[in-house]
Amino acid sequence: MAVESTGEQAVPSWFVPPGESDSFAIIAIVFVIGAIYGLVYLYATFDRWAEHQSKGTPLAKTIPTMLAIALLYELFPLSHFNVLLPISAILIALMADWSRFHLNFGPGGTRAAAPETAHDSKKD
Repeated sequence: MAVESTGEQAVPSWFVPPGESDSFAIIAIVFVIGAIYGLVYLYATFDRWAEHQSKGTPLAKTIPTMLAIALLYELFPLSHFNVLLPISAILIALMADWSRFHLNFGPGGTRAAAPETAHDSKKD
């Protein structure tokens, strides 16, 4: 910083006096909001893609859950969370997949009927 002849320091170029608008701060806020929106949009697109790819597999809910947890660990410093949090999310997804395949529940929580075979539908 340059020193003026009066002994005072010069005002920094980034300083904004009170009462005036700071265009750099407004641009930074818009950028941060846009980055957060883009991150949420990309995650939602990725989650939709992962759910579509895992349809019909035994781990239809577990795979997207594990991918979401891996994405969160890559993007954010989650070291201050207990390891039981992601493990419990994975176990909940595993139990949802297990119950979907072994308890044979259909949409809406009702027990699904056994599928008809070709010879059962014929009536003589």
